[in-house]
Amino acid sequence: MHDKRDLGVRLAAFYREMVEWVRQKRKHFPLSSHEDSRDQLLAYLYMKEHMPRDLMEELEAEGLLLDGQEPHLIATVEQFLTYLRTPFDRGKEIRTVTRNEAKRLIDERTEAMFGPCAHSRRTRIMVTMDEAWVDEPDIIERLLLYGMDIARINCAYGSPETWETLTAVIRRAEERLQQQLLGKRCRIYMDLPGPKIRVDRLAVHTGPVKLTVPKNEYGEPIQPLAGIISFGSSQPLSPLPHDVSFILQLTAEEEAAVEQGDDLFFADVRGRKRKLKVIEQMGPSCFKVLLSRTAYVQKGMKLWCGPGSFTLSSALFIPMKAFVKIGTPLYIYFDDAQFAAATDERGVKMTTTLAKAWRNVRAGDRLYLNDGQILARVVKVHGQCVEAKVIADGGKQKTIKQGTGIHLPDSFIHLTVPPLTDRDLEVIPFIAEHADMVGLSFVHTPYDLRKLYRLLSEQGASSLSVIAKIETREALHNLARIVLEGLKLPAFGVMIARGDLALEVGFEHMAAAQREILMLCRAAHIPVIWATQVLEQLAKKGLPSRAEISDVSLGKQAQCVMLNKGAHIAEAVRVLASLLEEAPRSQRGEAAAPDKERPHLFALLDEEE
Repeated sequence: MHDKRDLGVRLAAFYREMVEWVRQKRKHFPLSSHEDSRDQLLAYLYMKEHMPRDLMEELEAEGLLLDGQEPHLIATVEQFLTYLRTPFDRGKEIRTVTRNEAKRLIDERTEAMFGPCAHSRRTRIMVTMDEAWVDEPDIIERLLLYGMDIARINCAYGSPETWETLTAVIRRAEERLQQQLLGKRCRIYMDLPGPKIRVDRLAVHTGPVKLTVPKNEYGEPIQPLAGIISFGSSQPLSPLPHDVSFILQLTAEEEAAVEQGDDLFFADVRGRKRKLKVIEQMGPSCFKVLLSRTAYVQKGMKLWCGPGSFTLSSALFIPMKAFVKIGTPLYIYFDDAQFAAATDERGVKMTTTLAKAWRNVRAGDRLYLNDGQILARVVKVHGQCVEAKVIADGGKQKTIKQGTGIHLPDSFIHLTVPPLTDRDLEVIPFIAEHADMVGLSFVHTPYDLRKLYRLLSEQGASSLSVIAKIETREALHNLARIVLEGLKLPAFGVMIARGDLALEVGFEHMAAAQREILMLCRAAHIPVIWATQVLEQLAKKGLPSRAEISDVSLGKQAQCVMLNKGAHIAEAVRVLASLLEEAPRSQRGEAAAPDKERPHLFALLDEEE
């Protein structure tokens, strides 16, 4: 058995060093309020870095556990010293927090952030809104009745008109429930789009190209397909109009030419007669055309306009999705003109929403697409594009769509792309007017928080709750400084964006990373949102997996759990609310009535063998 006196001496020496370190560091992080939370956080950081492992083990051998004591760490160490009958002197400068005070602080900040708790669970539920629910207000009513506390609108998708309509639908659902004496209030959280890299344009070269004109249920064309034709060496437009679905490069023979209003006739690969209607000149030797009926086209095909003829040099179809598997080449172009002009690649070509993000990419860097379902590796960086190859697909062919997210965990994109993009600056005034909370996507440093707060203040929304979304390796590295900056704000919280973060730090490190975030935020009494893929299978397919039910038990450590949309989202909210209920009295050491539905797991222990 360890000598308690020696243990007390060692712990007292560590305590003095910790207090002195906190005293020195707190000068660099002055606060007008929340100094107690700052000092607890600094003490926790010192303990994590400097407490000797053998000292921790000796304390545990005496039943003195520091794990889980993050919100009141200084007071806990002082209690241990008192138990070991070892004198200590903290001084008046360092702030200490008791267990009850820590609970009060986190409860107050949680209520300021998410609203009052009107049910038997302390953990709030956030639900990502679906644009389709604008026409289905009953779904939102059910979500409110089943336990939704916060509605999340992701401003990376849709338009201000859609977001405003969603907000109005939510408020009307609240009013209807109020009239039925089933009152339930809901806060509205809006995500800034942030600098997420997404697929913008897609193109494939696969022999004859099918130009598919949309049809109704009776097989009749609904609307013509828009495309671009260009001649000779002329460069296609940049940026391309978003309604363009194909690009045809033509070579004119002799004096052949076209003008607005002309028709170009051709027989497609099947011999079907088709025509392109020239509707607008977009630039020198570049025209917009309409195709009224589906056609199959390929290189070398002839087209006629009056006496003049043309030869199809290349055909590029810009579909909404493309299929890939292991070995599929990917070509990521930096702008639309280079994308449209390239004709030789046999794989999938694409452009992305953030060309700047590719400036630091090097051969060997990883690319994750579609939430990590597709893994590719950079083969070579060319002057006009990045060439990569798919190296993992989960064992089956996968789909890349317009809007698919891309992660570059090895490429330091934060050095070239700021967390507040031009798109963010455009939507901040709307969020300031309509939201109760704003999420700062892809935060990297404390400066990002300061800039957002300044922009909100300019909009008269300085009291708006701010959530720092931790979804990059850089944010994880700077988390303590981000939290210390957040303590300066009127209402501040952290979201563990596990989907993006897992791709950044590696799946094998994700469990440790999310635990570290939780503990650090607990030390500073900061509310946490547990997000991404919670009950995802239940929300989408109607049946939960065993692993995701267990995952919810970990989510109880946070102050809010987020669900993404799905066909069975109402049932997912109902199940989550049940799982998040406060523990029954028997688990809190109190007598409880028998639960007929609970299996008697230990009944055999009372029987004789």
